[in-house]
Amino acid sequence: MDTSIALMADQLTVKFVDTLDRYPCNEDIECKYTFNNYKVQDGDRIAIFKTGWKSLRNYVLFEWAVDSSVADVNSVVFSRYDLPNSPSETDDLYQFCYISGENVVQGISTPFQIYSFDSKHTVNLTDSLKNENQCTHLKQLLAHKDKEILRLKEENAILKESLKSMVDQRKFQRSKNYDDDIEQLKELTSKLKNVVLGQQKEIDALKSEVRKDKAEQKNLLLEKKLAERRFESACGKNVKRLNIDFDLGSLQSLPAFPFDDLDKM
Repeated sequence: MDTSIALMADQLTVKFVDTLDRYPCNEDIECKYTFNNYKVQDGDRIAIFKTGWKSLRNYVLFEWAVDSSVADVNSVVFSRYDLPNSPSETDDLYQFCYISGENVVQGISTPFQIYSFDSKHTVNLTDSLKNENQCTHLKQLLAHKDKEILRLKEENAILKESLKSMVDQRKFQRSKNYDDDIEQLKELTSKLKNVVLGQQKEIDALKSEVRKDKAEQKNLLLEKKLAERRFESACGKNVKRLNIDFDLGSLQSLPAFPFDDLDKM
């Protein structure tokens, strides 16, 4: 499978469980899976691909995905009548893939084999006891397939690690963008603080002028009261003087002493 196809989804949200290494082609295959914070969409499907597929069109067969709100594990069944059964097809390895309605890969299973044996290669306990050579050949075939499955599992683990690295990188980029936004907010906050400080200085200056005006007003009131007192005091003295002058002026002149009458006596 192309690495770019495996990394189309931001994160694998569907996990396949209880996937066997081998399935017989003459029996139905039950595919089990679980969701991790994923909601089924219209058009979601589970497809079987040959390992190494490069396009979503390379599917072998598919079933529409189902979501049971009751069960923790969901499943679909691939009919045995639709499974690959020719010798050339049963030698290949396959894997389940969960494809969303938007054609995004949401989950990938470990590889498995769909096997069949014709009449010349039918294996059961009785035949294996009768034909040791056939059993040896089968064991060699299984050992080869097991190695291939192990290799594919390792490749799958590498792809998942690459996907995780890409997700972490995106998270880091988002965090960096957040840091830039925070820095801009800090600069804006600093500018606003400077504006507030400037306005506070203007307010303090106005308060100082108000205090000066109040002090001057208080001094003027004091001077006014003193002037009024001086004025009242001056007015009182003038009134008293006028009263004295009035009393002296109102006295009548004494008549002249009659000296002539004394001479006549």
